[in-house]
Amino acid sequence: MNWLNERIAAAWRAEGRRYADNVNAFVRRSMAGEQPDESEIAEDQRKQWAKAVWEMVKKANEAGEISRLREELPAATWPMAEAFDKQMQPIRAIGYLHDGSIVFSSGSMAHQGRVYTANRQGELRGTAYTFAGCSADQLVWALASADGIHVVSRPDGALEGERLATYRWGDIQDLIHEILPNTESFADCEFPERTLELLVPLEDGKVLLLQSYYGIYLIEPNKVELLHPDPEDIEEYELEDTRLDMGHAAVSRDGTWIAYGSQASEHTLLNRRQGQKYMFYPESSYPHYAVFSGDNRNVWFNSCHFYNGVTIRIPLEEAEGNEKREDWPIVDEHARMYAAVEVKEGIVVGDAYGYLRCIDQAGQEQWRYYVGGTIFSLATSPDRSELLVGTYSGMLHVLDLASPVMDEYSIGTGTLRERERFVLLRGENPVRW
Repeated sequence: MNWLNERIAAAWRAEGRRYADNVNAFVRRSMAGEQPDESEIAEDQRKQWAKAVWEMVKKANEAGEISRLREELPAATWPMAEAFDKQMQPIRAIGYLHDGSIVFSSGSMAHQGRVYTANRQGELRGTAYTFAGCSADQLVWALASADGIHVVSRPDGALEGERLATYRWGDIQDLIHEILPNTESFADCEFPERTLELLVPLEDGKVLLLQSYYGIYLIEPNKVELLHPDPEDIEEYELEDTRLDMGHAAVSRDGTWIAYGSQASEHTLLNRRQGQKYMFYPESSYPHYAVFSGDNRNVWFNSCHFYNGVTIRIPLEEAEGNEKREDWPIVDEHARMYAAVEVKEGIVVGDAYGYLRCIDQAGQEQWRYYVGGTIFSLATSPDRSELLVGTYSGMLHVLDLASPVMDEYSIGTGTLRERERFVLLRGENPVRW
């Protein structure tokens, strides 16, 4: 174990415990109604050891001593931010394969993405795909690369499975050109796979919900429908392109409903079976995110203002005839929601400040947990016992939701515990921590 500097490791652990204790005490006092001064929390001193710790992390991976690494150097994000901020990138937590392996990806429009899988032993495998998405039950996967999108059923760790459908970029773009002949759109992208933000296969791959920087589309083998921006708005306002700021979309678990919007829209809800669309005015300034409850009964719409926001809950059975209603239940009035997913206790919301908060359908907070980087994505295991958290800091956190106690280095009010972490910094090999 010649990778370990025991002096730095001991200091790292001591400072980690001290900082977590101070912040947790501050949070408890704040939630109890006090107004403590943030200056009471002494700055985290671990950043002085960031580069030395990173070298130990890499060498521990080379030696295959991950368990010892986590004991000696508990993982942390914030102390690493200053040293590695230019190498950080968004990590997308996507889901779980049927064998328990996890799937996630790195990259953004500016940097080519790559999809990875990791099995229960933490063995990491890069794939040939640049983007991926899955159905609500995580059994059908849409896998994108430079040649198009392949839809497969129950893929293995190499993302190979029964091929259900293939969508070539050229075919998709030709269909879009037919409906948008004079508007710059997804059809005009030289590298369409780099603009993807969401892929959801529906009806065993017979339909795809595709969200791109250049619009939100429903795609079938011989048909494309532009959901957003609305084609009527393009014509009425003479829009030159379909680019979206803060575009977002979500599908109900049963595939009936699609919620979507962007900075310049209202909250939009589409009933696919009936072809009926409903529009709702945002509670805050700009629509930013949407998520459905797993029982197909409610949709949550978040709108933001700077780094804060408000989330309303709309029962789906009350959507028709109530588009002018202004008193929808507010389930959260704090977060600009960057990602959300349902767990057993409620819906976990990830915000701009790096906090996860679990909120039930009545709007009551069940727990909160700090991961240390702006939340980019969330996914749960099929039994909802595990939570994947991807951040803009180049990290994927694997959290145990069934843990009876939180560890002494964590910040939060719940009992969840980080089981492992993958770090993917640009220019570095992916590592476990």
